[in-house]
Amino acid sequence: MKIKTLAALILLSVSISSNAQSDSKQAKLNELVNVMNMDSMVETMYVQMEAMMKNMSTQLGVQPSEQAIFDKYYQRMSEVMKEDMSWEKMKPGIVDIYTRNFSEEEIDDMLTFYKSETGKSLLQKMPSVMQESMQMSQSLMQTTVPKMQQIAQELRQALEESRKTQ
Repeated sequence: MKIKTLAALILLSVSISSNAQSDSKQAKLNELVNVMNMDSMVETMYVQMEAMMKNMSTQLGVQPSEQAIFDKYYQRMSEVMKEDMSWEKMKPGIVDIYTRNFSEEEIDDMLTFYKSETGKSLLQKMPSVMQESMQMSQSLMQTTVPKMQQIAQELRQALEESRKTQ
């Protein structure tokens, strides 16, 4: 009987300790999310995505007489993006990802870094770096996509020819 009671107490203390560590880690993750200004990063993402969507006007060859039609659909896309990708909807997933991938010690180290002058500088400059990187990628994609489409067309033709001989 004493062994069962002792085992139950050990399990209970391990469980309490585990919950305390989990609560501590969660608190640190919430602090990290705040220090990193992830909510404002999401706002920056909206701006970048809106720029990409506006670029669709050029890609689709929207004529001035069609601009009102494009604007109507663009507005709907923007609303869907802001609703479906709001910070409130993203935060639990982000916290879960960090919980699964980083130890409490790593989170402590990230907090230390992002509170440092270099960390603050990185956070301040990262939106511009990301925007410039996306613009560069989009520029590269303008030459890459047609090449990929050509290869895909050649593949379709090769498959069609192969299927004719079967």
